[in-house]
Amino acid sequence: MAGQQGAEQDDERPSISELRERMLGLVPRIGTGWPSLDAISGGIPSSRSTVVRGPSELRLQVLARMAAWAAGEGYPTVICSRARTTDELWLAVGAGGLGLPPDALLSTSTHDAWVDDRLRVLDLRVLGGNAAPEATGRAITERMPALLIVDEFATWDEDWVTALDPRFGRLDLQQWPRSSGCALVLGMDGMHDFSEHLSRGVFTLRLEPDDDRTRVRLGAYGHHSRDHRTVLLRDGFLEAPAPGARYLRRGNVANTWEDRSEQEISSFAEALGGEPVSMLWEPEENGEQPPAT
Repeated sequence: MAGQQGAEQDDERPSISELRERMLGLVPRIGTGWPSLDAISGGIPSSRSTVVRGPSELRLQVLARMAAWAAGEGYPTVICSRARTTDELWLAVGAGGLGLPPDALLSTSTHDAWVDDRLRVLDLRVLGGNAAPEATGRAITERMPALLIVDEFATWDEDWVTALDPRFGRLDLQQWPRSSGCALVLGMDGMHDFSEHLSRGVFTLRLEPDDDRTRVRLGAYGHHSRDHRTVLLRDGFLEAPAPGARYLRRGNVANTWEDRSEQEISSFAEALGGEPVSMLWEPEENGEQPPAT
């Protein structure tokens, strides 16, 4: 009997390779929606904490794009901020879906219908204003998202700490995302001293514009890796992702924000065992229209 119990316990023990993967943080990643950030970071680690540090407007562009892109790939997403109104966040996410700065949609109506169609189908909750912490607490209690983005987060703000984890009066950046299964992204000022809270398991993305705001240094810092690159800015914001850019993608999922190319449509048809067909109806000679099909 004792030998049988020992065998059962052995079956529950992880292998060294499994432990290595867990300790090195080789967890699934969520794309940021910016190919340059994906390239240095590998994406946002699922069920882990990530801190995004940088100037407010540039940081919001990155966070809003991240929310739009993740929700567009089917991840239930919440983005919230006490410093921004709900309307400001919605506009930022709508523009972010296009890879544009947060206020881009204020000066044009060209993309309205296209953006509206996409925002309607996203599993995305947007919470802004002074009551955002309380509203976020209710939202994650009702249904935990796969990705929670909190901009303008401050460790001294007890309302945010209570909203996310009311049990202990503090937010454990290692334990909370792992126990909740939610990727937690905290946006804060680039000058904010967060070093005492950057314990092992917290990933950091830094956005550091140069003095004339023509370039920005993107940095990604994890416990076992770090990388950086410098990219161009346009009017103080990141360049929109170029057509055909390589994104970090969720397997077998088409992103809501992308139009399907002819090649992708053909591949989809072939996967179903069929062929793509294009049909053009022309009026009959007597003027009658063909029957609807």
